Amino acid sequence: MLYKRVYESLREAITQGTYAVGDRLPSEAELSKQFEVSAITVKRALELLRTDGMIMRRPRIGTVVTSTSPTVARVPPESDRGPTLIGCVLTSFDDTFGNKIIEGILAAAGADTHVIIKRSGGDLEAEDACIRALVDAGVDGLILLPSSSEYIPPAALELVTKKFPVVILDRLFDGIPVSAVCSDNSAGGRAATEHLLELGHQTIGFVSSASHVSSSDDRRNGYIHAHATHHLPLENRAELRTIGSTVPGSSETLEHDIERLVEFVTQHPDITGYVAAEYNIALMLREACDRIGLDVPTDVSIVCFDHPDAAFDNRIFRYTHIRQAQHGLGATSIESVRRQIAAPHSVEKAVLPVELVLGSSSAAPRG
Repeated sequence: MLYKRVYESLREAITQGTYAVGDRLPSEAELSKQFEVSAITVKRALELLRTDGMIMRRPRIGTVVTSTSPTVARVPPESDRGPTLIGCVLTSFDDTFGNKIIEGILAAAGADTHVIIKRSGGDLEAEDACIRALVDAGVDGLILLPSSSEYIPPAALELVTKKFPVVILDRLFDGIPVSAVCSDNSAGGRAATEHLLELGHQTIGFVSSASHVSSSDDRRNGYIHAHATHHLPLENRAELRTIGSTVPGSSETLEHDIERLVEFVTQHPDITGYVAAEYNIALMLREACDRIGLDVPTDVSIVCFDHPDAAFDNRIFRYTHIRQAQHGLGATSIESVRRQIAAPHSVEKAVLPVELVLGSSSAAPRG
């Protein structure tokens, strides 16, 4: 917590005589520049010193030192300083993926924890700026769903090196000692593929976005593992991993991706089943099949990841899909941050199970 570090640094300077009784402390603007923090952070630190009785504000003079040791009351224990403040930065969120995570975060936070949620939109600079703004606001911990698994924002990396409570959501960063909470995406990719194999499909395609994130890579690894388990050759040509419109911040259009899928499906008539790494990709794939006269699931079966609940829409076409425990992902993230606040050096990885949910998009192949 930045405000606590500023408080402790100023308190040490006062007790060691750098600032004697009667001396004026630097202005809030000067302290903000000195410690490279926001004015809000400086105000919180000074408030703690005032609670200790070590400083006071004097009109037309500024903040002056009144005692070199606490005279009113020592700073109360962390548990008595009011609600915990946790920041959360998400790439994006909707009914398919994200909204349930937020529900889980808020439910687990309860009344004694405040949560500030920011959305980066997949912009790396915005992601870094969101993190810094939350830290300057004095959050006690951070939950981060980064836009990439190949790039960790500098602000997040700085926090990790300082043992600040950070939890990475739905991503894995190899070689970085940071806590993470994610789904068993590899098991999900394997279950989706094996479902199609058990239905009798011989050649199965895999379609994903162009985004380089560990969740998509793990789903593909599950797809590969299922082929190996069943002693089936893997057709590399059966993969399309260039869908761009579902990537946050991408300028790729929906229509262009559908045209790309139309071309791919037309060129591979032997593929009768597809694993789509995202729900929105499954929607585009079905539209592409419809444009060339193929019916789902009569001609082509599709299994995807995630699916909006649409609890009151009985007419929605429901895909066979892999369901993530999104509510659990959010709740587990909050619990992990709290444990790190209590024990700053703890690093833990949590992998939550997934579930195959049958829908109307998969069936045995013709003939």
